[in-house]
Amino acid sequence: MPVITVNRSDLEKLVGRKLSYEDIMDLLPRVKCEVEEVTNEEISYEAPHDRPDLFSVEGLARAIRLLLGTGRNDFIFVDKGLKAYNEGIPNRPYVAFAVVEDLELNEEAISQLMNLQEKLHITYARKRRKASIGLYDLDKIEFPVYYRLADPIRTRFIPLNETREMNLYEVLEYTEKGKEYRHLLENWEKLPILVDSKGTILSMPPIINSEDTKVTTSTRRVLIDSTGLDKNIVVDMVTVMATSVAERSRSRKIVFVDTFMSNGEIIRSPRSHGKKLSIKLGDVREVIGIDISFNELLDSLRKMGHKILSQDSVTGEVSVETPMYRLDIFEWIDLVEDVAMAIGYDIVGSKAHRLPPAYSPGRIHPLEYLTKRLKLLFVGMGFMEVVNYMMSNPWIQNEVFEDNKPLIKVSNPKMEKYTCLRRWLTPGLLEVVLANQERLKYIRIFESGDVAIADPGSETGAIIERRIGFAISHERATLTDALAVLRTLSETLRKKFTYEYTTIKGLLPERTAVIKVGDVVVGFVGEVHPKTLLKLGITRPVVVGEIVINKLLNLL
Repeated sequence: MPVITVNRSDLEKLVGRKLSYEDIMDLLPRVKCEVEEVTNEEISYEAPHDRPDLFSVEGLARAIRLLLGTGRNDFIFVDKGLKAYNEGIPNRPYVAFAVVEDLELNEEAISQLMNLQEKLHITYARKRRKASIGLYDLDKIEFPVYYRLADPIRTRFIPLNETREMNLYEVLEYTEKGKEYRHLLENWEKLPILVDSKGTILSMPPIINSEDTKVTTSTRRVLIDSTGLDKNIVVDMVTVMATSVAERSRSRKIVFVDTFMSNGEIIRSPRSHGKKLSIKLGDVREVIGIDISFNELLDSLRKMGHKILSQDSVTGEVSVETPMYRLDIFEWIDLVEDVAMAIGYDIVGSKAHRLPPAYSPGRIHPLEYLTKRLKLLFVGMGFMEVVNYMMSNPWIQNEVFEDNKPLIKVSNPKMEKYTCLRRWLTPGLLEVVLANQERLKYIRIFESGDVAIADPGSETGAIIERRIGFAISHERATLTDALAVLRTLSETLRKKFTYEYTTIKGLLPERTAVIKVGDVVVGFVGEVHPKTLLKLGITRPVVVGEIVINKLLNLL
């Protein structure tokens, strides 16, 4: 979850009152924010990943005002006939816009809005892959605005925070953001730009904005854009951004922009209405375990920003419209969560009479306990822990090792790198070795985690195993290095390890063995075959080992 730092006096100004330490510790958890630090000048908090509207001081202030029942929390949506044209970008097909007027900005306000933009980029927009966002001074722009592909050599502008004009290739080569995000435009013959009717370039999405249209303390009207892969996501980004910027507006006025697609579709943004949902008092009581009244239900919903559309005190049913910037509300159960937070989890916990009683204290699961002990042993032996995703792909799991073992594949993968579940830890460890071989001459790493072994005979079609794996790489790495590690584990666990030669594809057959405790095979150890290392680009020998912790636990 992202950590947000806000200026305390700025927050109090937007809320409309002073906030004591006790106020902060009470109010922030009621909107799912975990307080990290509170000083006289700043407040740091962890915002929930599904509440991007809380990624800045503006959204936090709005949520607090709603809880307190103070201040203004509505927006004025206006149609001024503003138009934009999407001329068709095949690899990044969608763009949406909005305008916010009557702004009063200072340096702190600009800093918060830029931070919000970057937090959205990193989290919800997946490092700009799914979407990117731009803010511009509208007084320097003339509608309509165009989203189009441009010649990367002939097209020139001054990138944000730069002093000289560059063509689009130079932007990718020489600017910080260009270097960081140029992979998103890899192999494009022409590159995307936003340009107004006068020919002023606003930005080169998803890379960088133009210096000529940047937002300053003199800016009174802001144009917001989002380009990306999904229509709903770009509209979401514009909506969250516009409603946050509008917290800095005297009139809270947001202007629609209609974007005309090349196929004739018109995308109007930002979103001015949320979802319409119904909830019943009886269901709320059943879930949270306390007998709140109908009026308490209505009050709690209003405190979380929901607009009451209809109510029936006889049936206990309430229909609401959720705030347009709330991206975390999908079903009625999400409204129940909001009601519980508005009341306060501390109050719900103390008053609840339907929550199941606790008959014994909680304790760590034996599998987790053994995993933790093994991790400490590896750290004690000088290994560094690494963490890889359980998601993987057939190339690194099988093809590199010239194997064809069955894999648990994803039916709707979003990325080529993550199309299946890993069946062993070794491929991920080798990727880490590859990434670090230029920096470190001696590598000792380990990882613990779950793997999925395809098993058609099981109920789910897979067996999940908890494993711990390790890799050692240096100029003279051999099986002896790994056996020394396993000897230490054997002595510490007081279980004798024995070894039998085996064949594992991708490892040297004469230098590979299974690890046994009694008659039970609990893992393997071996030297990686030079052919495998060559395919991966690893230049030094590597020895690897894996132990199935579930099997070890049964023996202990």
